[in-house]
Amino acid sequence: MAAPRLTETEVHAACASIAAQGERPTSLNLLDKLGRGSLTTIGKYLASWNASDEAKDLGAETLPAIVKLPAELTRDGEDLIKKIWSIAKGIADEELDIQRDALKQAELATHSRVDEACKFSEVQAQKIEVLEDMVSVLETDLSEVQGSHAQAVIQLNEAEKANVGLAKDNDQLQSVLSGIKTELAEEQGNHAKTAAQLKEVDKANVGLTFELNELKKQIAALEDGNKAAAREKQDLLKEHAEAIKQKDTDIRTFDNQVHELQTSLESVTKSNEQLKTDLKNKESELAGRIIDLEKVTVRYETALAELDVVKTEFKAVTKTTTDAEKQVANLKGQLEVYKSLEKPEPVKANKKPSNNAD
Repeated sequence: MAAPRLTETEVHAACASIAAQGERPTSLNLLDKLGRGSLTTIGKYLASWNASDEAKDLGAETLPAIVKLPAELTRDGEDLIKKIWSIAKGIADEELDIQRDALKQAELATHSRVDEACKFSEVQAQKIEVLEDMVSVLETDLSEVQGSHAQAVIQLNEAEKANVGLAKDNDQLQSVLSGIKTELAEEQGNHAKTAAQLKEVDKANVGLTFELNELKKQIAALEDGNKAAAREKQDLLKEHAEAIKQKDTDIRTFDNQVHELQTSLESVTKSNEQLKTDLKNKESELAGRIIDLEKVTVRYETALAELDVVKTEFKAVTKTTTDAEKQVANLKGQLEVYKSLEKPEPVKANKKPSNNAD
């Protein structure tokens, strides 16, 4: 969740608290105290507080007093040159002392600001390192999620291929089962035909037996032939019985094969249903992986945006530090100018005692 926007009232309250502790409010110590906001926003609200009556009552911006030259320096007279020089030198010394103190205070304040800027820079550098570590971790998580996504896609493709193969096997088994059922129907038809022929043979045997009994008396010479015919009849009956048994055995074999094929078909159907369930689970898992990938992408973009903001603030602090160093160098140059003004002119100092002697 993003931090609330910094308000002018919060900055003014922090300025009053720092001033009450005997410190002069600055953008850097306000940032340390508040813990949020940009230097631009804090500087704008600090300027409005410095212009307020509260800041004037607390003396937040106390500046060094400007010393005016005394009126004695406007008088001319050779007799008062030494006195004027002494007074001017004393005034110059006082002014130089004041300027020295002001320069020292400015230098201390500048050093303090530079130290604060350095501390702020270190804090920002640490924040940048933390953000870079977070970006690295997010990139690693993103790579892992992408790898898992690719692996899930591969597994999904393999499952689809296996499903297609099982569907083909199922179609083949259905075709084989249809062929077996057709053959079984044909065998059952042949069995019915054989049974009908056997009944007809029995009927024919009964008729022949009756005729043979009637003809025994008439054709005694044909007994041997009748016996042979009877043996052939027995052989035929045995052959028919064996054929029937063989057909029954074949039918039972076909029944067992049909049962086995039905069992195999049920097993394949169950495997197909299990694969469909696994496929749905993989699709759900893949959808979850895609959502996680989108979340990680959003976090990665947010971290990059925060890193850009911190880098921008860091550049602004670096510029402020450079400007402060330039001000210190300028103040040191002014101090050297004031020091050069302290030295008296040697020609005028030697000339005045000679006039007094005359």
